[in-house]
Amino acid sequence: MEEPTLHIQIRDMLKRPVFRKAEYVASDCALERYVRWVHIMEVPEIGDLLSGGELILTTGIGWSEGNQRGLSFLHQLIACGAAGLCIELGEHTRPQLEGLKQIAAEADFPLIWFHDQVRYIDITQDLHFALIRSHQRRVAELDQLTTSFHQLLLNGDGVQPLLRLLSRNTGYAVALYPLEGEAAAVPYVPSEQLEIRRQQWFKQRVYTENNIQHNGESVARTITVQSGVSDTLHPHNKMSVISMPVQALEYTFADLVLFPPQPKDMDLKHPVQTHTSEAYVIQALERCAAAIAQDWMRMKYMEEKRRYKEDMWVIDWLNGIHSTKDIQEYLAAADPRFCKGQAVVILFDSHPAHNDSLRLQKILIQRNIVARSIFAREGFALYSTVLNLQIILIVIDPQSATLRKHKLWHCIQQLRQHEQEQTHQLFSSLLGIGQSCSDLSRLRESLESAKETLRIQKDIGAMQQPFYSNLHCYRIISSMKHSGNLNDFITEYLGPLIRYDSEKGGQLLLTLKQYLTLCCSKQETASALFIVRQTLYHRLDKIEALLGTDYLLPEKRVAMELALYAYEYMHGPLL
Repeated sequence: MEEPTLHIQIRDMLKRPVFRKAEYVASDCALERYVRWVHIMEVPEIGDLLSGGELILTTGIGWSEGNQRGLSFLHQLIACGAAGLCIELGEHTRPQLEGLKQIAAEADFPLIWFHDQVRYIDITQDLHFALIRSHQRRVAELDQLTTSFHQLLLNGDGVQPLLRLLSRNTGYAVALYPLEGEAAAVPYVPSEQLEIRRQQWFKQRVYTENNIQHNGESVARTITVQSGVSDTLHPHNKMSVISMPVQALEYTFADLVLFPPQPKDMDLKHPVQTHTSEAYVIQALERCAAAIAQDWMRMKYMEEKRRYKEDMWVIDWLNGIHSTKDIQEYLAAADPRFCKGQAVVILFDSHPAHNDSLRLQKILIQRNIVARSIFAREGFALYSTVLNLQIILIVIDPQSATLRKHKLWHCIQQLRQHEQEQTHQLFSSLLGIGQSCSDLSRLRESLESAKETLRIQKDIGAMQQPFYSNLHCYRIISSMKHSGNLNDFITEYLGPLIRYDSEKGGQLLLTLKQYLTLCCSKQETASALFIVRQTLYHRLDKIEALLGTDYLLPEKRVAMELALYAYEYMHGPLL
């Protein structure tokens, strides 16, 4: 969170005693400029000496070489974003005054002059003290505003009082657009119209983010709302709005937006504090967003703690204890659609760093706040628990007769991406996704298939998308391994080739694998192995001599391919 910026408006600055004898040229727009610091400058070339917002004091001693030096100096100040120019009329400055006044008027730039000699040290001292006092007052105001936000939260009336307070303090119309749930606004907007504005806002935000590079930090953004969209978002034509993402646990769950007010938007029952400084507005916006995030975290944490108390029910569900009727009654209390959905278990392998089940549960309660939002965005319901130091997610898809695997995998990727910078990573370990089931009383079968997926990956390596349905022949191979028949099966079909390769240093196993994979195309097989055809023909003749002339018969070929996959399962890939 940035510190409030030091500044004083030109209009207020000119009322100070040190400017009592000064004259100036300044339009209303020029008088609204802000001075952030005071600087004495006598060099004619500015270069990179200024940062913007400075009031420049000069005697013009560096303008002695020609009548155009002062005009060039003023042009440079305007280009650098200086707040204003104050000169002492003398031998070098008086002849250029009329030209300076004309340039300043055209650029809405404040030009101040003194007819008599003036002590610039008095001006700098006075304004610097004023800037520091203004800064201290602004900090105190923002601290009081923060305290007021927290006091309003303690009243338990939700975020609406916070939005009213923010609107009164900034003079802006305020809207809170959550990713999920109902939006809120001050002044009041009917719910149907507010929902339309919320949807239009996120469409506009996606368009803006696609055209602006940013690092994802929680910072205020000034967005120019495109014409056509602005009429829906807020009853103003094309305009600039200020938005702040509301974040918790590095997850954005809402946008807090300030719209420039119109007279009919003002709350006449409460006086509005007019802080025309955008710096103050942004600081107030940040504090309100932080208070809303704390309230959201408190509600979500309490909700997750309540769910944690129901954890034993979920464990009994996984163990097959509940009847179909009990499960449907339980899920229907949350949403009747869940009773007719597809359910699947996602099992995350235990991590050596997570050896305390109670601590793991506490961390999971926090992560579930984000996880539940990610899955809900795609229409999934989420239940979770910890069993034997392994995290179990139960995902219910009520929107499809078959599980939407691509959407489910997208949610898992988002979950992993979110916790990349976290100290404790719960969802980045090896995982297995079980077989989906429409009969919710058979969820234990999905858990067992998720365990099987996890076990197989420990033998063959991590899969790109570790769904049980993607295991294919490895399900048969794993079953044969556990029955103790796998090695005998491999030896029966591949034994002669294994012995030959071991004794002669040959590559008959690799050749057979490529030959069968490429549908017995000799040209493609030779290319894949980087050998000439004559070498391939020699190897195929040797394979036929060792395995028999019937090794390509359909029923035997299937067994041969399964044996090759089983060999790699046990010994690693053939290279």
